[in-house]
Parts: sequence; structure tokens; C-alpha cells
Amino acid sequence: MPFPRTSLARARNPLGAVVTSLLTAVVTAVALLIASLPTAAPAHAAASDIVSMNAATRASDAQNLLSQINAHRASKGLKAVKYSATLSGISQGQSDRLVQQEVINHSNTFLTDRRAGAYTAVGEIHALSWQHSVTDLVTWWKGSTAHNKVLTDPKMQVIGIGLTYVDGGLAGNGQGWRLVGTVDSYGYANGGGPADARTTVTAAAAQATKVAPATPAKASYTVRGGIKTRYTALGGAAVFGVPTTNERGGLVNGGVYQNFRTSPGAVFKFLWSPASGAHAVKETGAIGRAWKSAGYERGWGYPTTEEYGAGSEVRQRFSNGYTAHWSRVNGRTWVTR
Repeated sequence: MPFPRTSLARARNPLGAVVTSLLTAVVTAVALLIASLPTAAPAHAAASDIVSMNAATRASDAQNLLSQINAHRASKGLKAVKYSATLSGISQGQSDRLVQQEVINHSNTFLTDRRAGAYTAVGEIHALSWQHSVTDLVTWWKGSTAHNKVLTDPKMQVIGIGLTYVDGGLAGNGQGWRLVGTVDSYGYANGGGPADARTTVTAAAAQATKVAPATPAKASYTVRGGIKTRYTALGGAAVFGVPTTNERGGLVNGGVYQNFRTSPGAVFKFLWSPASGAHAVKETGAIGRAWKSAGYERGWGYPTTEEYGAGSEVRQRFSNGYTAHWSRVNGRTWVTR
């Protein structure tokens, strides 16, 4: 299945075959989350597209990636993150999956895998390069607002790095991928985290990276249809967290909803109706709390936008003609019609 022309244009860069503006690899190698890329596994995906790489080269590339991430964090006045071979097992499994399925999307593995431990903050980014270039991946992430938030999140302390080397001709769609990268970032309370966290990547540590089957820590839920399309387009789990319910119906005018939660505890409700499409309300935010108090979709209606900035305000529009306002200056919330 060929990629849409617009996706290819966005994914190539000035170095001859990588990105032009936004990240060449969205997220935690899961961070190359480009919503317009296909999400269904092609029929002819092949593990044989993955090229074996020696431990020394893999360690050198992982160290290069770690150094570039920490240099970027230092430029923002942030502490360096450490590398963990244990967490890299989670990331490597995701990078390999993306190549085998010939997709760029997220699963909930990085959120539920027991190897991650009792984290307090989490993020994932993916990216790909049409060259064997780690720099392409970092450039793409830095250029994407959503993915750069993961790179520069002050709560992150330890990362896993997954690098999958590709033969330049995917069996299913023929795309010339050469490198797929995933970074899974975690923060921990009270000095927690994996015991193998270190400041540098050695060949021995890279060799120790194991792609063990993920052990889910909690039930997973399915995201589908219009909600999935919008959720993915806006950044997926990196922005809205993971689903805490399956899609549920029964709302007015044929609407459905699904709840999501981030690791810091923000709650989002994605709502879809035939007239408004799918949009998210941040239920734990000031506008979301006011919307709930007004009667959910029965009051102001369904969201027709996400929250957006307007000068010193944050606003959101709703289908019954209401616009909610929140002031960054005094914290006041009000509605106009």
C-alpha cells in the first residue's frame, strides 16, 4: 500500500531523503506518529526487511541519539536523561513492529509493559529515516511540537532507545526506509527506575537489549472509527494518554464518546457525532469542568474544536453555538454565544 503523497513530502528532509520540517520519526520511535500514514498492517509485511546490525554500531548510534537528545535538553536548561537497556527492550520491540507491519503508529505497550516499573511520567515518539541517520530522527522530533514536548519534558529521567535497521525496500509497499527509531521516556518518583540506568551506551549494554514479549499490566481498550482518526492525528497517546474505556454510545443526536487518561492524571473525553465529527474535551481543565457543569453535550453541545489559544485566552467552540473562554491572566472561565 503506497503512502499518500502528502505524507511522503512531510517525511523527507533536506539531506536528500529525510524530513523537511516536522520530525522524521514521530515518537519514541513511536514518535513518528504521522496521522496520515496507514495504520493497518499490509498483507505482505516481512520481518526479512530488518537488517542485522553489530553491537558496536548499534551502541554508537544509540549513544549518538542519547547525546543529541541531552544536548537539546541542555539548551533548554533541562537535566540529562539516562539510558536503560531494560527500557530499550520495550522500544526495540516497537521499532521492529513498525517495520514488520510497515506502519507508523502507537500501541499501548510502553504504558503497560512491566519492565517500565512504577513510572510517574511517560512518553513515546517514533521516527524514520530514508538514510541510516540518527540525526534525521532527532531533527524530526525537535521540529514537531507534540514530539518535542516528549524530548523536553522535565519529568523524564530515563529513556529506552529502539533502532531498527531496514533494507531500503519494504516487502509490502516498497518504501525505502533505512532506519526506524523509537524513544520511550519515563520519569520516576523518589529515585526509582531501572537499576541499569546509565549515562552512556556501551556495546555490552546495547547487546543486552532484549525484545521480550510485553507483559500487560492492565486491560487495554480499542480505539476505532472517527475517534481513532482524530486521536491519532492530534498526537495519540503522547498527548492524550491511553483509553480507559471502549467507545460508548447513547449520546444525543447519535453521538459516541471514549475516555482517555495521561500518566500525570489529565482526563480527556473524545466525542463524535455525525454532525460535529470527533473532538476532545479536557475534562480536568477549566473549560472541560465548565462544560460538564453545563450539561455535557446536552448543554453547550459537542466540541467542534479542541482548545486553542487566542491572545491571553484559551477557547473552545461547541455545536450549540457556545464558545468557552478561559483567561490565562486571571483564571476566569466564561461562555459567549
